[in-house]
Amino acid sequence: MDLNLKDIIRFRIVYQTVIDYWKTTIIITALFGAMAAMYSSIFPSFKDTIPEVIEGFSDSMSWLPGIEEMGSYVGYLNVELYQIFWMLILGMIIGFIAASIISKEIESKTIDILMSNPVSRAQIIIEKFLGLIPGFLMINFVTMFVIMGVSIGIGEEVNFYFVFLTHLASIPYFLAIISLGILISTLIDEKMKSSLIMMSLVFVLYIFQSIAQMIPDLESLGYISLTQYFNTFDILKDGKIDAVGMMVLLLVSVAALLLSMFYFEHKEIKV
Repeated sequence: MDLNLKDIIRFRIVYQTVIDYWKTTIIITALFGAMAAMYSSIFPSFKDTIPEVIEGFSDSMSWLPGIEEMGSYVGYLNVELYQIFWMLILGMIIGFIAASIISKEIESKTIDILMSNPVSRAQIIIEKFLGLIPGFLMINFVTMFVIMGVSIGIGEEVNFYFVFLTHLASIPYFLAIISLGILISTLIDEKMKSSLIMMSLVFVLYIFQSIAQMIPDLESLGYISLTQYFNTFDILKDGKIDAVGMMVLLLVSVAALLLSMFYFEHKEIKV
């Protein structure tokens, strides 16, 4: 695989990928911004009853990090917004998009047009990956500013620096999901099939971590889950980022991309 950096990074495919997904990015940004605003703003109405809810469900929801502190604003944000909608739902959405990015080109027979240009297959993989990053960054930081703004509006205290660190630490987590999605997209030529498989993978890995939290004998199962290395509660509450976990997520991203490039380079594509 001949990787000439000057030839690979031309950014033409990056630009086209950003253009292709700009409407999707706007829609997801609006949805998660609205979700963040809704969940943040309703906390004052429910904070007095939350301790009773926790007492009734604490055992069955013990797998959620920080569930015992859900009565606080930080704990509430962690459980209601970050643990479910951010790490799981947004992870599945981002994975769905990433897992179709190559397979849709093959399925729609546009891959031959793409490869007829002076671009290497490695370049296609790298630039498709880079092209998905701006959209995620927009979703990520718009949601962050919404949470900060609503928190000020409702008069609830939260450390804005810790909120920023949480969204900063989200980047390696979602880069790993994007990379794994692209890998699956190179392996499977049907875009819907590859996307559904990636969504299922994100869900299953999330469940693995949950099982590892609930059953001590299966604690090792958590190490194969991406969520093992990204604890939103520790960051939101104390600003503690798992540096080793962040490195693991980045290594997963690099490894998945390299595997994608290697396989796609040798893949026989029927056009």
